[in-house]
Amino acid sequence: LCLSVSLLSTAPQVSNTHVENAYFCSSTMPKVAVRPAESADCGKLLELIRELAVYEKEPDQVKMTEEQLRRDGFSEPKRFHCLIGELDGKPVAFALYFFVYSTWEGTSLYLEDLFVQEAARGQGVGMALMAAVSQQVLAHNCARFQWQAIDFNQPAIDFYTKRLQARERVEQGGHKWLNFIMSRAEVEAFLKTV
Repeated sequence: LCLSVSLLSTAPQVSNTHVENAYFCSSTMPKVAVRPAESADCGKLLELIRELAVYEKEPDQVKMTEEQLRRDGFSEPKRFHCLIGELDGKPVAFALYFFVYSTWEGTSLYLEDLFVQEAARGQGVGMALMAAVSQQVLAHNCARFQWQAIDFNQPAIDFYTKRLQARERVEQGGHKWLNFIMSRAEVEAFLKTV
């Protein structure tokens, strides 16, 4: 396995967390690389997002366009950051994240999506992406790194809990945090009631 991971932002280097142009290689395995997404990647990124939606059994829910990705991720103000995972030079995965703020702890990093194409799974691409995003957590002095997984995606849950030692968010008193969401139409309907 050849693995190339670089610190992928202009944030100051954090000691013991910066891996710049590091390569870990075995000549018989494919080369895994992680790099920042560029505007030119928006077509491939949208393709990967659609593949993720199919995997999550929601293929008709993707409303995103290449133009919106370009505007929101590659012009100011940036709404998200994205990393591309490559296998032998071919984009096969992505991690899309942004920064949020906790009133209890300060800046945190939220991983919106991590997706690796099926044929590329099990070859270290997901681990390389998680390592690169984790570097960003430390480089930006984030208090925590958070994400969610759909309940039927047991391979992802196992990867997060067993390989990464991540945990479900439960507070000291045993209270779980629940996720809530409202669509734009639901927000508009709510605002009509107030």
